[in-house]
Amino acid sequence: MHKGVYIIVGAQWGDETKGMISAYLATRENAKIVCRAGTGPNAEHGVFLKDEKTYIKTNQLPLGWIFNPDVQIRIGSGVAVDPVKLMYEIDKYKLHNRVKIDYRCPIITSEHIKAEKDSKGMVSIGSTFSGTGYCRVDFILRKAKQARDIEILKDYITDCSTEINNKAKTEIVIIESSQGTFLSLALSEDYPNTTSDNVTSMAAADDVLLNWKNLREVILVVKALPTREGSGNMGARELSSDEIISKGLVESSSIGGKTRRKAEGINFDMLKYAVEVNGATQVALTFCDHYDPEIKNAKTINKITPKIWELIYEIETFTGAPVTILNTGKAYDCIIDRTKKTVDWESIENNILKL
Repeated sequence: MHKGVYIIVGAQWGDETKGMISAYLATRENAKIVCRAGTGPNAEHGVFLKDEKTYIKTNQLPLGWIFNPDVQIRIGSGVAVDPVKLMYEIDKYKLHNRVKIDYRCPIITSEHIKAEKDSKGMVSIGSTFSGTGYCRVDFILRKAKQARDIEILKDYITDCSTEINNKAKTEIVIIESSQGTFLSLALSEDYPNTTSDNVTSMAAADDVLLNWKNLREVILVVKALPTREGSGNMGARELSSDEIISKGLVESSSIGGKTRRKAEGINFDMLKYAVEVNGATQVALTFCDHYDPEIKNAKTINKITPKIWELIYEIETFTGAPVTILNTGKAYDCIIDRTKKTVDWESIENNILKL
C-alpha cells in the first residue's frame, strides 16, 4: 500500500543535496507531510531552478514542499527553532497555512547566537553560528524556552509526532534530516569537528518521535565527490584549490562564501559504515556530473555513462544498497530515476513559478 515514512539522510558531511531529493520524492510519492529533522537551522540548503541561477533556499524549513503545493510542512520536536528565521521563510514563500512546528521545539535566542560567535571553539570547527549548539546545551540543562512559550509562534503550534504517525498509516510522509552522518556528535572520529547531535536516520526518527512501525524507506544521499565545511578528515585525498578550479568543481560555501573542500572520490569503507548505521534501503547518488562531466544534465536511464555505471556497481556491490536515483546537474529536473517512476515536470514548473 502507498503509505509510510521515507527518511532522507546524508551519507557524508552534508551538502549532499538532500533537500532536492526530498522535494523530488515528495512530488513523486504525493507525500502529505514533509517534516524537518536534525539539529536546527544550521547552514542554508536550496534548489536551483532551470536557469541554474535562481536558488530557492531555506535554513529552518525543509525543502520537500517546493514542488508539491499540497504537502504540509512540519518541524519535529527535537529540532531547535529560530523564530526570526522561521517567520522570515514563512513570509517569504507565503507558507502561513502550511507550516506547523512541534510545541516542544527548543528556541534559539539572540544570546545563543552571540555566544557561538564569541566562542573560539565554534570558530575553529567552522560553525554556522546559528545558535543551535548553545540552544541545545540549554535544552539539555532544562533552561531553554520551547515553542509553546513564544507568542509569535502560537498560531503555528502542533504535536508533530501525532500528526506524522497518524498520517503515515494511510499516506506517505517525508522526514528530511540535516547535515550528514559523519558530522554526528557521537559517531565522528573527528570530534570535536561535529555538529551538536547525531544526524543519522534513527536520530531523525527520534527528532520527530516516529513510531518505527511506520518507517518504510531510508534514502541515503551520497555525493559522488564528497565535500566538507570547516576542519576534519574526508577519508580520501583532498583536491587542491587549483584542481577544483581547473576541473570546474567549485562549490561556494554558505559559510562566508569560501570554496568547499572536496575529496577526489568516495571512501567505500566509510560509505559501507554509513549504509549500515542508517539502515539504508536505497541510495540517491548526487553530483554525478562532478564525477563524470559526460552525464551532465542527463534525465533518462539510457544516458547513464559507463563511468557512472561503474560507480553504481561499486556502491551496490560494496554496500548492498541499490542506487535508485541519480542527480546529474544543478537544475532541479536533472534527475534519473532507476525505479522507472515518473513525475509531472510541467506541473512542477508551474508550481515553482508561483513562489
